[in-house]
Amino acid sequence: MSNLKVKTDEQIIEAVNQYIEKHPNASRNQIVLHATGSAERVRKLAKDGLITLPKALPKGSNSNWYRHFSLTTKTLV
Repeated sequence: MSNLKVKTDEQIIEAVNQYIEKHPNASRNQIVLHATGSAERVRKLAKDGLITLPKALPKGSNSNWYRHFSLTTKTLV
């Protein structure tokens, strides 16, 4: 008995490409999260060169919380 919920690589590639067409400014993480397959398989397909994902952001670059806690000399004067 075959499992109909298991997606083939071709189905995942098609879903990722359709999502990128609908959302051209989507981040890498958004594309991976909205793909129909598991995140590991999507990343593996990207690593194998079967799909093109945007470059990953450097660690910590997505967080802007530092601006709320950093003190500069301009604010102290």
